[in-house]
Amino acid sequence: MFHGSIPADLRAVIHEHTATWQGQAEDIYVGCSGNFTIERVLHDSGFRLHGCDVQLYSSAIGWYLAGQELPITIRPESAGELDWLAPYMDGRAGTLAVVLLGSRFFQWLGRGDHPYYGRMLAAYRQQFPELHAKTVAKIEALPLRLASYAPMDVNQWLAEQVPADAPVVAFPPFYAGDYEGQFAALDKHLEWPAPEYPTLDDAAKQTLIERITDRPHWVLGLHFDVEELAGHLRGQVQTANRGLPINVYSSVPRSRIVRPHQRLEPVRAPRLVPGQRLGGTLTLAPLSMGQFATLRSQYMNHNIRPGTPTMALAVLVDGVVVGAFAFSMPKYDPHNVYLLSDFPVAPTSYGRLAKLVLYAALSTEAQFLAQRAMNTRLTRLNTTAFTQRPVSMKYRGLLRLNSRKDSTDPAYRYQLDYGSELGRWSLAEGFAEWSRKHGRAEGLNEPQEDTAR
Repeated sequence: MFHGSIPADLRAVIHEHTATWQGQAEDIYVGCSGNFTIERVLHDSGFRLHGCDVQLYSSAIGWYLAGQELPITIRPESAGELDWLAPYMDGRAGTLAVVLLGSRFFQWLGRGDHPYYGRMLAAYRQQFPELHAKTVAKIEALPLRLASYAPMDVNQWLAEQVPADAPVVAFPPFYAGDYEGQFAALDKHLEWPAPEYPTLDDAAKQTLIERITDRPHWVLGLHFDVEELAGHLRGQVQTANRGLPINVYSSVPRSRIVRPHQRLEPVRAPRLVPGQRLGGTLTLAPLSMGQFATLRSQYMNHNIRPGTPTMALAVLVDGVVVGAFAFSMPKYDPHNVYLLSDFPVAPTSYGRLAKLVLYAALSTEAQFLAQRAMNTRLTRLNTTAFTQRPVSMKYRGLLRLNSRKDSTDPAYRYQLDYGSELGRWSLAEGFAEWSRKHGRAEGLNEPQEDTAR
């Protein structure tokens, strides 16, 4: 129901550490509440919980959980588009439901003349009574409650409202402006008593560190090393390959390191380099899981969480690796294989290199290898793209768009589901078609923001 989260292993570390404070404290103060993941972890711990944040999205949740009225209304300049929402805003769960749903569709307001955005806005308005009722029911069923919530800067909150000896847990945003950009549409259309606050830049983070660690009990999560806290490093969590590790500093003398198990193996074939001319023969070669992990870690977008493939193949032109893709076993339809990952190696002077990898994945040779590995007849392929665009430029023209919906990942706007028939051409035919359409294009290599998971 809420946007975003922190990794499960990190939640386990928080729970373990705060459990040692039982009998020594009655309250825990959570800085930078965000989507209240920490508070949700601790809701049954027996502590009274206090939160703070500066964003409308977080404040709406915080006020509700603290039993306060939500002083949120529709801005006068947005009334023409949103006055139909007014009956749903009751200052409590109804208003919070409007905020949560608005975080999904407010981004399309003012763009109704666009065919897609117009349809989405019309659909949201038509279905809103049902969506709102279901969201209110979920909100009212939440077991979490707060002793207090403050819509204010975390450093000001620590200095003015948090007792000097009270336990504090904080995982501040990794990058300044993260939440501002994510929920800008809410502030544009909803009016609320927004606090004034400085950007949580490096200097502000240093102040935050000092105000948290100067107390008996604390847990602090950061994506960077703090030399003066080296003796308090109690955990390191990295839940996805290539993901930023999160350092957990704490007053509790208990350590844990959680990282994905990933065995890397060398790929001995040469790889395409900028300026290198392509040859004339397209082939496939099987990759071990370690070899595929090596290529994926080096070339695939680090924001894409990798899955575990059933089989992986390198795409080569005259023995030079130009990309790779991987299939996983069908989940529902036994004849529909899932394209888990597909990516070119490095950006080159050959445009649309990512499409060449797709031509290879749709070939009869790839179909045969997949059928042999999975011991079943495979006739179709499907995949999922996460992107900021309503279509994937990489898949457009080669795969058909089956569905488009809002992404549950806050890093992307859309989740796009694509499909195609397998075995549409041989590798030679696919390479000839790609060369005719894209082989001579210069500087058009596709961005990796919409790579399949």
